[in-house]
Amino acid sequence: MNDKPASEAAQSAVARLLGRASEDEELQQAARHIATRADDLRALTGSVFVFRLGGEWLGLPAWMVDEVIEPRPIHSLPHRREGLVRGLVNVRGQLTVCVALESLLQLDLSRPAPERGRNLLSKRLVVLSAREQRLAFESDEVHGSHRYDPTGVGNVPGTVALSDSPFSTGVVAVGERNAGLLDGDLVLSAINRRLG
Repeated sequence: MNDKPASEAAQSAVARLLGRASEDEELQQAARHIATRADDLRALTGSVFVFRLGGEWLGLPAWMVDEVIEPRPIHSLPHRREGLVRGLVNVRGQLTVCVALESLLQLDLSRPAPERGRNLLSKRLVVLSAREQRLAFESDEVHGSHRYDPTGVGNVPGTVALSDSPFSTGVVAVGERNAGLLDGDLVLSAINRRLG
C-alpha cells in the first residue's frame, strides 16, 4: 500500500511537466530554428552524383545516373583501340558501352589517390541513362548522390586538373571534400561525337 503515494508523486511530476507553459522566448527561438532549417533545406535544389577517378573527386548531375553496380568483365571491341571506349559490359542482360571517362576528361590517373573515406564504395561500375542512351564507366570510388545549394558552387581553382576543361562548371563542397562539377550534357555530347 506504499505504492499509492509513489504513484501519486509520479503523476504530480508528470502533471507539472505537461502543465508547464513554455516561455515566449523559448517558443520564439524554436520557431526561428525551424524556419532557418527549412530555408537551408529549400536552398538545396541541386543534386549531384559524386565519384572519384584517380585523385580527382568529380560530380555528374544525379539525374544521369541509373545505377551503381559491382565491376563486371569488359569485353574489348575489335578495331576500337582509341582511349575512350573500353568495350562492352553486360548490365542485367543488356550490352552497354563502357567508356574511359578519365580519357575524355584528360585526367592523370598516376596522381596519388586520396585516402579512402569511410562508408564509401570502392571500385564500381556507374551506369548512366540519359537521352534514351545507356553508357557505363568505371569509378575508383563512389560517394553517392548529394543535394547542394547551386548558389554555393565555387570556381574551379587553377591548380585542379579540370581547371581548363570545357566540361567543368565549378566546385561543390560535399562533406569534407570538394568535387568538380561536370556539365552532363557536354560530357554526353562529347562521348557521342567520339563514338561516331
